[in-house]
Amino acid sequence: MNPVARSASLGCLASALLLCSVRPAAAEVSAGQRATAEALFQQAAELMEQKKFSEACEQFAASQELDPALGTTLYLADCYEQVGKTASAWALFQEAADGARRAQQSDREQIANQRAASLRARLSKLELRVPAAHRVPGLELRVNDAPVPSASWNTAMPVDPGHARVEARAPGKKPWIVELKVADGPSSQVVEVGKLADAPRPLSNETAGTLGEKLAPRDPGATQRTIGYAVGAAGVVGLVVGGYFGYRALDLNKQSKGQCRADDPNACTSEGAATRHDAQSAATLSTITSIGGGVLLGTGLTLVFSAPRPISSRADTAPVPHASLPGFGVQLRGVW
Repeated sequence: MNPVARSASLGCLASALLLCSVRPAAAEVSAGQRATAEALFQQAAELMEQKKFSEACEQFAASQELDPALGTTLYLADCYEQVGKTASAWALFQEAADGARRAQQSDREQIANQRAASLRARLSKLELRVPAAHRVPGLELRVNDAPVPSASWNTAMPVDPGHARVEARAPGKKPWIVELKVADGPSSQVVEVGKLADAPRPLSNETAGTLGEKLAPRDPGATQRTIGYAVGAAGVVGLVVGGYFGYRALDLNKQSKGQCRADDPNACTSEGAATRHDAQSAATLSTITSIGGGVLLGTGLTLVFSAPRPISSRADTAPVPHASLPGFGVQLRGVW
């Protein structure tokens, strides 16, 4: 590859990788957009004089977004260099040089080329090495969420110094991610993309239902226990009813004594005799319901405790296989 082609290729790679490419001018820029862009540019210039470079870069970038201009590109490139974004600055200076050449502005072209040449010797570079065995259909690489074209794999690309997040993704695979710190330039680092592990496949409704049936423990005693609970509950109700009639029998008997002679309990008025008869009837009902309730309760408890226990499925006792994830290698190589 000749020097001109190589330079153009690297400029394109840096712009794509670092998300610092400038959009082409829109077909029409409204007067309001142009006025806002000019105001942002003036604010950014003042911030540069105050050496508030980070804030200035944001203002220059916003101005360029609204109304792309060659002068703004040069200022933004200079601002990026001030904050240490050498690759972003280098890419923008190269873009500005191309724009100045097309606009036949030789002074700006010369300045941009000189600044780009100065930065070239201080670039930090990152190579994403992808072994052939690790290339799977649909493989996508990203650096700091910016896509890296496959043509740029296994090639040293200019990147801004600082934190970098490398991510590899592919359909049906688990993402592979590594984070590293890119050293200040001149430096060169290599990251070997690891093999992507298969992602778990979602279960279909039919498969999930079958698997649930296999894993669910069988319970042959469930019906018996249910009957036992019902019978026991009926027994509890019988005991409660028996207790109520027993209390009523005592109360009615107590009332009847006030209407009978003390020396002869059987000598009662007609009303007292009727009350005593009601007391005897209540006592009889209390006895019957209490005995029935006790029998039902005892039967219910017997059914519950004698019911067969649940049978564990084979999956509960099967040995659990140990899965291991394929490892990934990161190779860092510095050149100072």
